[in-house]
Amino acid sequence: MPRNITGRTGHTEAIIKCRVDSLHDKSVSWIRKRDLHILTVGTATYTTDKRFKVSESKDAREWTLHVKSPQAKDSGIYECQVNTEPKMSMAFQLNIIEISPDAKAIISGPHDLHFKSGSAIILNCVVKQPSVKDIGPIYWYRGEHMITPFDSDVEDADNLITQGQGQGQEQEKGRGKEQTSDQLDASLNEVLNLEVAKDFTTRIAMESQLGDTLKSRLRISNAQTTDTGNYTCQPTTASSASVMVHVINDENPAAMQKSATLALIGQHTQQRLGLMCCAMLLLLLLAVQ
Repeated sequence: MPRNITGRTGHTEAIIKCRVDSLHDKSVSWIRKRDLHILTVGTATYTTDKRFKVSESKDAREWTLHVKSPQAKDSGIYECQVNTEPKMSMAFQLNIIEISPDAKAIISGPHDLHFKSGSAIILNCVVKQPSVKDIGPIYWYRGEHMITPFDSDVEDADNLITQGQGQGQEQEKGRGKEQTSDQLDASLNEVLNLEVAKDFTTRIAMESQLGDTLKSRLRISNAQTTDTGNYTCQPTTASSASVMVHVINDENPAAMQKSATLALIGQHTQQRLGLMCCAMLLLLLLAVQ
């Protein structure tokens, strides 16, 4: 779990995650160190500040402190404690950065971007803010996952894939533990997902430039349909911007838009013809009478 967490004013919440193994009948508490205030015990909140609450994972291993609408005054050290004897604890540093309402990121182009499979996805993000004081890096996300094109991530994916394949080989040879077909399917899916993640990591590159404005470019080579998703440019000291990327196999974006337009025109034409037929039928009935 990260021990140094950065949040921003104007965002929905800041979160701090604490993982505890073998909790058994013990309880987890969150303490604010600056005033030694007990914020939560278990899932109960012990502060009148309703912005603080805790959530527990299903396996009771992960305890997350949520700080709604974070403010600069929330910066400081927060301690995750377990009521063992002697007491166990771990400290986390929360840094809340104040963001000017005028500071925001903008990704060039429309909200929905279409790219052909095999081409390069290029996203340009410009950060507009009144000053460059305390300016920090720009992070890119796909969905909720941060995109980090570093060799360590590729190595981690390699190791996990190797482990997954090794487990599969042991099961085939009868040396592994017995598993149900559902468990085997889950293991195979995990390996496939890791392979997709590894491939994605090797195809991305980022570059940033600081001048009159802060700029960042995300490039994804050899676009795949699995690259489709919501991409977010998140500056350290400005509000984020997001776009929806669609990777298509056959049609180009212009053809897709043209097809959609033709379909809409056809639909309207059919509606008009139907109304005309009804009007003519009504006139004939009146003429007969």
